[in-house]
Amino acid sequence: MDVQTFVILMSGMVGLMVGSFSNVCVYRIPRGESVAFPGSHCPNCNHDIAWYDNIPLFSWLILQGKCRHCQLAISARYPFLEVLMGLSWAFLAWKFGPSPMLLEAIVLVSLLWILSLIDYETGYLPDVLTLPGVFIGVAFAWWVGDIQSSLWGAVVGYGAFWLVAKLFFLVTKKEGMGAGDFKLLAMLGAFMGWQALPFIVFVSSLVGAVVGFAYLKLSKQGRDTEIPFGPYLAMAGMLWFLWGHEILSSYRSLLFP
Repeated sequence: MDVQTFVILMSGMVGLMVGSFSNVCVYRIPRGESVAFPGSHCPNCNHDIAWYDNIPLFSWLILQGKCRHCQLAISARYPFLEVLMGLSWAFLAWKFGPSPMLLEAIVLVSLLWILSLIDYETGYLPDVLTLPGVFIGVAFAWWVGDIQSSLWGAVVGYGAFWLVAKLFFLVTKKEGMGAGDFKLLAMLGAFMGWQALPFIVFVSSLVGAVVGFAYLKLSKQGRDTEIPFGPYLAMAGMLWFLWGHEILSSYRSLLFP
């Protein structure tokens, strides 16, 4: 087995385990609970979960998606996020190989998956993840990137959405995007630089508008229904991080054939 294959397999396995911890973050952080204490327990009956019932993916399958003690259903989000993290880590290892970029990619993508699911379930983007994410992005830029571009990305990312939200409120007298969206965009700008922001804002807004419109039509809910925007920002950010150079090259070739 060559080094690249070994790194991919190990990354996928570690990603599965991190996915298990990520589920703890998704459940506990919005509730203001510690992610370390107490140990894993059923959210329904509060019974402690034994180690053999806490093996990523396999335990959920063996238990048929139910708690061993109270027999109530365990959300499918648990195996979903575990598999998602495992596949993501393996893919990132394949794309970047053993390099500083792999570490940066793993940190960023893991944060974005956790934030996306928290926002999807609660409509909340916690400062305890986004604000440290800004500093982590700047630290990676200092290590392997462009620190000046990263700092501008954080400032412009936050400021651009803040300005749009204020203008929206002045015109409509309604709240639009929340402050969590500003901080998430600042985090993305810190990781990828200000150059990524136009693409992220455009793609997330376009996809968010289309999906949101379709959701409101299908669910027959009113226009005042709040739709989390964080997952769209996160997906657009991942696209740029993974294929930004290719996207930029394709765009330039269209403008200057």
